[in-house]
Amino acid sequence: MTARWVLLALLPFVAGIALLQRRRLYAIIGMGLFSLLLASVFFLSHAPDVAITEAAIGAALATFIYVLAIRKTGRLTVAASEVPGLIERVGEEISGLEWEILDRAAASLGLDLIVRFQPLEDVKTSLLRGEADVGAGGLIPIEENERLLQTPEHLPTARFRVWGPAEEASSRLAPFRGDLSDLIDTARRGAPLAVELDLARFLAVSRYNLDAYRVAKDEDALSYTFLVSASQPDIHRRLTNLLTDLRSSGDLETMIRRHFP
Repeated sequence: MTARWVLLALLPFVAGIALLQRRRLYAIIGMGLFSLLLASVFFLSHAPDVAITEAAIGAALATFIYVLAIRKTGRLTVAASEVPGLIERVGEEISGLEWEILDRAAASLGLDLIVRFQPLEDVKTSLLRGEADVGAGGLIPIEENERLLQTPEHLPTARFRVWGPAEEASSRLAPFRGDLSDLIDTARRGAPLAVELDLARFLAVSRYNLDAYRVAKDEDALSYTFLVSASQPDIHRRLTNLLTDLRSSGDLETMIRRHFP
């Protein structure tokens, strides 16, 4: 009798925890636990058939179906090109200004944040194919007819032209493509290089000796933004509102100084 009353007292407590969870998976786990407690109450109330039904359908089957349902809808999938300061792997963790912003956005949406690192030129393709919700990690130009949304800026940047040592002029420079590690390795070896870089990548490369190369900075005013699939207007709206709140509160400036001291 005492056990049954204890379980009955726990039911509203567990239900409240499940309802207050912002992550959908945690809410589903809470619902499953609630169903198990309810099945135990039925069993202690001498209704084993009802208890078995509740455990099998409420705790097991319903939880399984919910987990399957949120495998995609419960995630914020980001296609990102890795670059120090913005979004990068540090051991087993992910760090950077854009990671912090996206992590806050995912938490506010109740979604799990999934980052898939890939070359910069493939980020937009992933968005257009519906393989990702958000694109991050650099300057990604879009055409007017492409079904992509752009968030407000979160960090000013610039374009740097780096060429040499054998290049005579910068006319054959191409925008950065590929992996940053390959670019850094080229600069470390002093091998021929002719490329246009955004600020974050230029800072990463300039940690090594660039005396053998010529460097020119374009005067165009540019800024980093996120790209969002047009099929995800709620995510675009949430990111836009979050960036506005971070800027007005001063938190964005603090985050920028943390990653770009």
